[in-house]
Parts: sequence; structure tokens; C-alpha cells
Amino acid sequence: MSVPLDNLYNWVEGLLPYPAALYIFHPHGSKKISDCDWLRDYNSSNKWKLPGIIMHDQEPLDWEFYNLSSSKLDINYNYVKRFTTGSPLLQTKLHLFKNLNLRSLVLIQSSCLYDNVILVHSEKNSKDLFRYVQNGYICVHYWAHAVIARDWYRFAEHDKKLTEIKPPKYKFLIYCRDWSHIREYRLKFLELLVKNNLQHTSQTSVMHINSKGVHFAQHQFVNPAFKLHDPELIFNITQNQYSSNISATYNDLDFCTTEISIVLETVFDDSRIHLTEKILRPIACGHPFLLAAGPNALEYLRTYGFKTFAPWIDESYDLESNSLKRLEKIIQSMVQIQNLQGQELRNFSKKIKQIAEYNKAHFFSDSFFKQVTDELENNLGQAIQLVKESRGEYWLKLLSYLKKHHPMNQMLMRREQTQFVRQLRQSYQRDQSNPAADPSV
Repeated sequence: MSVPLDNLYNWVEGLLPYPAALYIFHPHGSKKISDCDWLRDYNSSNKWKLPGIIMHDQEPLDWEFYNLSSSKLDINYNYVKRFTTGSPLLQTKLHLFKNLNLRSLVLIQSSCLYDNVILVHSEKNSKDLFRYVQNGYICVHYWAHAVIARDWYRFAEHDKKLTEIKPPKYKFLIYCRDWSHIREYRLKFLELLVKNNLQHTSQTSVMHINSKGVHFAQHQFVNPAFKLHDPELIFNITQNQYSSNISATYNDLDFCTTEISIVLETVFDDSRIHLTEKILRPIACGHPFLLAAGPNALEYLRTYGFKTFAPWIDESYDLESNSLKRLEKIIQSMVQIQNLQGQELRNFSKKIKQIAEYNKAHFFSDSFFKQVTDELENNLGQAIQLVKESRGEYWLKLLSYLKKHHPMNQMLMRREQTQFVRQLRQSYQRDQSNPAADPSV
């Protein structure tokens, strides 16, 4: 999905306590490092002084994808070509810095003053995040999709159709469009849905041929636990009619004619928690939900002030680390809900609706937006201070390399090195008057 988000990053830039260079992916939703570039054209005479901030807040982190020495080099070929066809200086930088993962982009393209870079992300409990931290990246977390979703679903706060009381046509609302890549678990979910005869009370659909052109019957599962025992059951699910941009909108009729959303997040078969607009859409529309995501995702929601639905809904699935068992527990909770009748059903519907109304009010509240904003602003401020504690190593390494391999330019290299050290000292002296003062060079 490609949705314009420049205003989001202008907002982020406005939160910075000190100037920095933001690197964002164009179009938004791309993961290719060749699509990562400056938010704006920074002053060429000052760009070397700006800490680099890579905004990887839309997609899950993937260390190996940006490892230019790995088998995925061909994926990033355009990135390498971008510099090998440039000036000799750019080619030298590529030679020296290409194996530093995403940090390579900052060191090659602009800033060599600071050795560390800031990586802004939106996930918890992530092995990839741990690897970035272990390799010296200064990682900043904030819930980016919370900010995006408040913009996308802003009219839901005042949409009177969402408050109309109607007998639900279906019990469950399930958006399940694509199942490619890490979403393959959704096929297993649909098989379990049909096996438990829940498809008749669910409004859902699915692509029989995914976005990569593969039919579900021919799909080779990365996780063998999700292999379909009876692929024919998927034909009981209506073929999808939604476009890839459906996530940026809400359909009031869908929420008015169903009672509970079953949210199938992008990241499920993983220890990480990476929640997107998918969970925030039912919240914005005042809809109760069950959440298929990484373990402890409900606890993540609660840290932002949202309420979940225990004891009215069995949420023990959230604590299950095994992905298949977690899916099965979600189905079991759905079966329990489906079997409610009479006064028990009326009490259940009343209680979960009250919680959903609270969550909607909280989502659109100033306090929630302030919490997300403060988290980002505080984390960025601390990160920039940490960046300024380490500087000059890679730049001096570059000058030394050029001096060694370009002996005709030794005098020029000495002048550049002297000028660089002088600039470091001047920068240090200026920094003594602000709260992010650097240590001595």
C-alpha cells in the first residue's frame, strides 16, 4: 500500500530538540534501501553535521534484508548501483561502509561526523531490533500507526452511523484480504474457521490467488505448522473484493452489521509485537475485538491506556507463545462467544460494548495522543544525545583511506583532516552551552 505520509514526518521533524536529517522510504510502504532518501534537501554545507535518523516505522525490521553482503544483495542492487555509478568519493564510501546495514546509507550519502545513527521503529520483543541494538544502532520506539490511524479514521469520532443500534447480521467481522509472505497464517485461520462452522456467522473474504500470483492450493508454507489439512475448505470463504487501500478507510456498514472484529495483524508468527492500523480501525469505530498478533500484544495495548475484554472474552490466547496454539485458542474463544444465548448473551454484549466505547473515546482523546507524542519526543531527545557521544571515527577512516590510495592528494588530505579536527573542536565548544553537550573529541 502506498499512502502519502510526508506530513507525518514533517510532524516528527518538528519534535526534534536539535537539527537532524530524516531518511524516509519513498513510496511509503517500500522496504527497498534504494527507495530511502532524505525527507528534504538539507543544506549541503551543514549536512555533515546532522545526526542521521532512519524512519523505519511503517514495516517490521529486517536485518538480513539490508545486509548488502548477504544473498539478498540483488534486492538492493539499485542501492549499490546508485553509488558505484557516482563520483570516486561515493565509490570509496561504498567500499568502506557498505557492510554497516542501514547505517551505510547515512555514512555514504551525507553525514560522517557522527558514527552512530538513530533507527526509529514501531515494534517490541523483536530479534531484529535486538540485532540492530547489538550493532550499535540507537533505536527509538514509538507507535507510528497510532498517529497515522488518528488521521485516517478521524471522521469515525463523529460518524453517527457508527452509533446506530441494529441487530447484527453477522457475529464476527474479519478482514482477511492477502495471505502472502508473513501473512500465511491467515490461511490456517480460515481453515480452522470453517472446521468450527464459524464462517456462517462471519463476514469475511480472502484472495484465492495472493498478491504474488500464487493460488492458496500451491502455496509452500514457511511454517509447516500452518500447512492446510483440507485446502478445499478455503473455497467456503468468499473471494476478496477489497483493494489494498482498504486499511486507510473504514466502512460504517461493516461495523454496524457485525458485533466483534477479529483482527488479523500483519505480524503474527513471531515473538515481536508490531501493531498497525488494523487493530486501531475497530477501536476508532467503537467495535469490540479479538487480536491475532504476536504474544502479549493485548498487554501492549493496555500500556497505552486501552482496555481489553477479559473476563467477558477468554483472552488467554494472548499469552500463548506457540503460533498454531494461539490461533486455535482464538478460534476457541470465538466458539465460546458463538454459543452464548439468552441473558448471558445480552450481558456479554452490553459489557463488551461499554469497553469498546471507552476505547474509542480514549483513542480520540488528547491524553492518548500526548502519550504517543511524548514517547517519541523524549526518546528522540535521548537518542540524539547518545549519537553525539561518538563521532569522527568513520570520517577519519575515510580520509586515511583516501590519503593511502590517492598519494597525489596527500597535501589536500592533510588540509581536509586538519580542517575536520578544527570543525570538531568548534562544534564541541558550541555544544557546551546546550543540554546535549558532547564529550571532548
